[in-house]
Amino acid sequence: MATTVRREDYFDAALAILATNDHAGLKQARLCSHLEVTTGSFYNYFESWAQFKTEFLQHWLESQTLQLAAAARLEGSMTRRLRLLVEFACSLPHSAESAIRGWSHSDSGVHEVQSEVDDLRYAVVAEAVAQYLGSRDQAERFARLALYTLVGYQQTVPLQDVSSLRWSLAYLLGTLLPAEEAAGLFPPDSFPPNIGTSGFEVSNPETSNPEASDSEASA
Repeated sequence: MATTVRREDYFDAALAILATNDHAGLKQARLCSHLEVTTGSFYNYFESWAQFKTEFLQHWLESQTLQLAAAARLEGSMTRRLRLLVEFACSLPHSAESAIRGWSHSDSGVHEVQSEVDDLRYAVVAEAVAQYLGSRDQAERFARLALYTLVGYQQTVPLQDVSSLRWSLAYLLGTLLPAEEAAGLFPPDSFPPNIGTSGFEVSNPETSNPEASDSEASA
């Protein structure tokens, strides 16, 4: 067995276990087996399983939300900041986060951290879209919609390819940004062809239906 691992290795292993075994599978024995270490190695870093859980959740909060939000806020261009936020969202450990959300329904400590993660992610999106919308309420509604999109994707069974999440978030931005800005941020196939509010051409059902047009012509 390996004898030396870093503290962070335990947190990474926990995410890997959550991604494949759900939160019920996250146990000390499985964690040590995953890392090929003894329980003695575990106790070199953590006094108890409760301490490990607390530190693991804090690590998840910091690495997958606080650090990413801080990096996004360093980007002065709002359009590029939005793209960063989309890429950050797509890079999250989605299967593990789905398990953590399920865990939060039965553990108050996990619930508290999950709520903080959701609030922080919501806030950084609301801040980024505020300049494009006419009011704070609209920015907050848009941020909620983006959060619902992420959470809904993570709860899908089976989990779909991350390209579907990227497309969905790009779709949302396409309703917000001017067409030329949206086109510069994402590949053309990121957007469906009929997003009217972003400047894309919208088909008129009364004129785009050949049968309707023929009927009108006959009349």
